[in-house]
Amino acid sequence: MKKLFRSLSFLLVFVLFLTSCKSAVNGTYEGKARGHNGDVVLNVSFENSKIKNVSLKESVETEDVGKLAIEKLIQKVNSGDFNLDEITGATYSSKAFVNALADAIKKSGLDYKKILKNNPVMNEKFEVKEMNTDVVVVGSGGAGLISAIKSKQAGANVVIIEKLPLIGGNTLISGAEYSAPNNWLQEKENIKDSVDLFKKDVEKAGGDKELIDVLANNALDGAKWLRDDVKVEWTDELMFFGGHSVKRSLIPKGQSGKELINKLHAKAEELGIEILTETNAFELLTKDNVVTGVKAKIKTGELIINAKSVVLTTGGFGANKKMLYDNDKEVDDKILSTNSPGSTGDGIKMAQAIGADVVDMNQIQLYPVCDVETGKLLYTGDTRLVGGAIIVNKEGKRFVEELGTRREISMGIKAQTDSVAYQIWDEDSMQKSKILPTHEIEYKNLIEGKKLCKVNSIEEMAEFFGIDKENLKETIKQFNEDSEKGKDTLFNLRRLGFKVKKAPFYCLKAVPAVHHTMGGLKINKNAEVINKNGEVIKGLYSAGETTGGIHGKNRLGSVSIADITVFGIIAGTNAGNNK
Repeated sequence: MKKLFRSLSFLLVFVLFLTSCKSAVNGTYEGKARGHNGDVVLNVSFENSKIKNVSLKESVETEDVGKLAIEKLIQKVNSGDFNLDEITGATYSSKAFVNALADAIKKSGLDYKKILKNNPVMNEKFEVKEMNTDVVVVGSGGAGLISAIKSKQAGANVVIIEKLPLIGGNTLISGAEYSAPNNWLQEKENIKDSVDLFKKDVEKAGGDKELIDVLANNALDGAKWLRDDVKVEWTDELMFFGGHSVKRSLIPKGQSGKELINKLHAKAEELGIEILTETNAFELLTKDNVVTGVKAKIKTGELIINAKSVVLTTGGFGANKKMLYDNDKEVDDKILSTNSPGSTGDGIKMAQAIGADVVDMNQIQLYPVCDVETGKLLYTGDTRLVGGAIIVNKEGKRFVEELGTRREISMGIKAQTDSVAYQIWDEDSMQKSKILPTHEIEYKNLIEGKKLCKVNSIEEMAEFFGIDKENLKETIKQFNEDSEKGKDTLFNLRRLGFKVKKAPFYCLKAVPAVHHTMGGLKINKNAEVINKNGEVIKGLYSAGETTGGIHGKNRLGSVSIADITVFGIIAGTNAGNNK
């Protein structure tokens, strides 16, 4: 397992001989310190007052995180590397290793204060704190904030806990478009839509029909609640996402999830909801098969939160490489991720530990237009969804319907030369999409990084990216003719009317990346978590990407924000009423 390291400033200074010692220290000494789940016990061997070998005698740390962290630190010491940094995700295990090592040094008679110089861990006392509330919401993304707000409005005392230093989760870094049938902008544009049509579009991916029915019938009310109660501002444009039969997706101000998170956060503050960041939940508390709270790691130890209801909104597992590959072998190390670093499946694993059932864990969605180096979702690529754009390969040929499902387009790109694609549009589409100035920083970075070009001719575009020039010219010519006639003869693109005709022309190099995990905890229409026996786990609710079953094998673009809103409202309301 790959680990990231961050400095903790506990530098282990090795001392060959200490002047205060009258004779050399030899032999093996046992060191002990408290870790995440219990004591970490080390055997530390000394020869001539220097550390010869460290081995792990006893530990109950988790196999996949804590124990691996300790083994990594042992390898560093035994190889002569005494610069020991905390391993991300294993804070307590890392600290326990250093403290156990210090304990062994102290028992040997050597001065551990001189060996473990400037180490704040040695002075840190492990504390177990406790608090009581009605509802604890685990995760501070869109689903978490919505759930907390609705619980508070139901009359409950609520606390939100978040493992990262900042709130927002994946909602913050998303475009946050919201799919709602029969919305107010459709009425203005005379777009015919219906709840039944929305349901049919979503159901094509094979999700749970009962949950989809709840989603479809409440999506518009959720959008209005965000608009009227939370004061989210929507633009006067609609977006047409792949897989939808009609244009129905609302766009937030700034075309970013910041609008939703900022307004939801303001609403939570207005209601007096406490948000505890850097509070990493790791265990659900139960009594007589009822969930009664949660345990979380904090900087100084542990926090026990006793509650009448717990709402899990920790997101999916799109940032957990091992969990992704275990569930979908096509998602290997070559595939990047658009996800927040906090999306590591914590809520799913905690609930599974008390018997919760899961569904569709092997259904993982890739987003087709992402940064070729970082995997970041590219909003500049939204020209495909608003103004219109075509996608070609290195050979200059189209290979997929540009408004197909995300998985379809992503797998199509992965199969092309170098597993990359080139999205092409003209100035008319650029103006209609209104990418600038909203996403000007991203746009300029792509230009400077030579991942996006703005050129005056198709020939220049082909030369810039090394695309087959003649094929590209023929592809664009044919597409423009098809668009004029209103029939795409190659892939039956469901929305035509635009052309690649007016200079300057734009071409964006892109790759697919993990964007959404459709699988997660099994819930019912009341957002209650279901166990493996098909029974409700009392006191436990969940919403958002932590859950599974709604999206089946493919989540349609902009349906996730409707999902987190509808089921966030349901989870929060029901949890708040469970008093």
